[in-house]
Amino acid sequence: MKLIRSRVLGIALSGIVLAVAMEGQQAIQSTESHFDKSAPAVTALLSTSPLEGAIGNTGTATESTLALPNAAMLPLTPQPTLRPKAIHSEGGPSQRELRIWKSLLIAGHSAAAFDAWSTRRSIESGNGFERNVLVRPFANSAAIYPALQIAPLGFDYVSHRMMRSQNRLFRRTWWLPQAASTAASLWCGSRNLRVANLKR
Repeated sequence: MKLIRSRVLGIALSGIVLAVAMEGQQAIQSTESHFDKSAPAVTALLSTSPLEGAIGNTGTATESTLALPNAAMLPLTPQPTLRPKAIHSEGGPSQRELRIWKSLLIAGHSAAAFDAWSTRRSIESGNGFERNVLVRPFANSAAIYPALQIAPLGFDYVSHRMMRSQNRLFRRTWWLPQAASTAASLWCGSRNLRVANLKR
């Protein structure tokens, strides 16, 4: 039963292809009268079924000609093929870059936690105060710990986007936002410890 279905489907498809080819041939013949008869002709062989071309029976092939103007002729010299340039972001970041990104992520969030701890210690010692206006409402409570994690989280996102960017400069410097955030948190934390250890 499946064999009969596949053969019927093959015959139906061959009939459709043949009908389309015949309509195309009629369209070619109708447009043939519009072109100049002195122009070179291009000959096309149309097969009545797909198997005849594969076997090599060209006896039943119909021949049609299409007159094209000289300007429409294809060049005889071979043209070079253009290959699209591979974009680095299609393949995504390498495993090495992802390991570095994760290491910088851990370092940045650890440095922010150190900054929050040292800020609390500096304020409790009575020698220091929070200079950052955005973090000042959280400085006297434990809410400073999650508040100082927001900036490193944003820098992690920016670095990850830069790593996948199509811009070459961004792809090469993706680590800078995370490294700068980590360095700033470490500097602020060490300064807070110096302020906390001041003796009056």
